[in-house]
Amino acid sequence: MPLIDNLVNRKLVLYRYYPVSVPSIVRIISVLILCCSLTSFSPVSYSAPLNTSDKKQNILIIHQTNNRVSQELVTQLKSNKNLANYNIHHAGWNGEATNLETINRQQLIIAIGSKTTKSLLDANISAPILSILMPEHLAKSFQKLYNTKGNWSSLVIDQPLERKFHLITAIMGKNKKTGVLLGSYTKDLEKPLKRAARETRQSITIEHINNPEEIPRSLNTLNNTVNILLTLPDPVIYNKNTIRGILLSTYREKLPIIGFSKAYVKAGAIAAVYSKPEQISKQTAVITNNFLKNNFFSQNIYQPNDFSVALNHKLAKSLGINIKSESEILKQIKQAERRR
Repeated sequence: MPLIDNLVNRKLVLYRYYPVSVPSIVRIISVLILCCSLTSFSPVSYSAPLNTSDKKQNILIIHQTNNRVSQELVTQLKSNKNLANYNIHHAGWNGEATNLETINRQQLIIAIGSKTTKSLLDANISAPILSILMPEHLAKSFQKLYNTKGNWSSLVIDQPLERKFHLITAIMGKNKKTGVLLGSYTKDLEKPLKRAARETRQSITIEHINNPEEIPRSLNTLNNTVNILLTLPDPVIYNKNTIRGILLSTYREKLPIIGFSKAYVKAGAIAAVYSKPEQISKQTAVITNNFLKNNFFSQNIYQPNDFSVALNHKLAKSLGINIKSESEILKQIKQAERRR
């Protein structure tokens, strides 16, 4: 299989009983698991100067210093013309002691990622917080865990479920059988998934995963019954130890995958809808302006408004699927959303 040979590293073995080559996607995997990793959290240190000499409102962006996506988003936010009327500062998350006094003087904190968000919530920050680049399952979990925190909202990275099914329709057509693996972080999505599939004239088959050892069996079940696999950012299912095996197994069975990020498409999915940093920045500016005007968030959780499409034409062709251009698919999805 020449296509797979370009993706594999012959030094690794999958699932204990797959003595085969695997995708050489170590760097890509590090980006994928950003959406679903659950690691320990540390507080944040602030050292940027605070401008209090004018009447502009102060916004502090707190981010992880060692994360490329976070730093790119900081650049986008600082250059956003719709935020030009504010004093915008940024501080890197580095695990040192939190400067609560400085942080609480801000009119708004923009926390990039779940780690910085949790460190601020653990520190009982009184300043309003807008979290971005948050997985939806963590945003909902934090809402329950920190239910006494007022003036806090999240712009999540997860695309609306209907949008994912519109992508499937644009690629595969209507009335296709979609398979989904649900783990402990996404099990509550069963009813919304079924509703979204019904509204977009697709059918769906769901397999529940309690631990990674169940993945091969569940994949084998889906391989025999569905036309496409829709992935969701659940760290129990899709992590650095399982992604390679899932990609190889589905490729062998010629089962196309809809990814949940652009990196997943590079790794071996045929398509994904995702939001670019500039698109996230644009929506963040709108939410920020509305909040600082009204002093409240209109939603506890915001889903991405604007989005892009990533396609793997070469892989799709090897699976016998003829995919339209990105612009055509993007147009079809947006038209479908406007008809709702």
